[in-house]
Amino acid sequence: MKRILPIIIATLSLSVAFAADTHDHKPAAGPSGGRVIEIEGGHAEFFIQPDRKVRVTILDEANKPIAPGGQRITAIAEAPGGKARLTFGRTAEAFVSETALPDGDGYRIVLQIRATESTKPQNTRIDYNPAICEGCKHPEYACTCTGEGHAH
Repeated sequence: MKRILPIIIATLSLSVAFAADTHDHKPAAGPSGGRVIEIEGGHAEFFIQPDRKVRVTILDEANKPIAPGGQRITAIAEAPGGKARLTFGRTAEAFVSETALPDGDGYRIVLQIRATESTKPQNTRIDYNPAICEGCKHPEYACTCTGEGHAH
């Protein structure tokens, strides 16, 4: 019995952990209503401005914007008309793409963030859909709704 009990406890623990990971997790929206993504050392908000330029804001633990550090950011928009590479300039509050996203929507954006010039890049894939979700009122690319009744 002494050998069986630890095996049962370990099996149950793994089952609970696996069940918790199979739920549909949606990230929280950022302060501007954009998508919050995890980055090395914290998190950032991915937001598409009305002029279709991409803004990436580094956030503190309270979801407040902080001045950009030594991060390097690029993106590739996989638009129907072909791939477009976006480069980012640094402002006092965020990184902003120097050009707008290509026309259209319904395509993937691959965001690449390097914590420093020499570190390995972290890629995040975002399905770009600017339509407003009826449930959470955020753009679909930043939707925070969860549950079976919500289809995307």
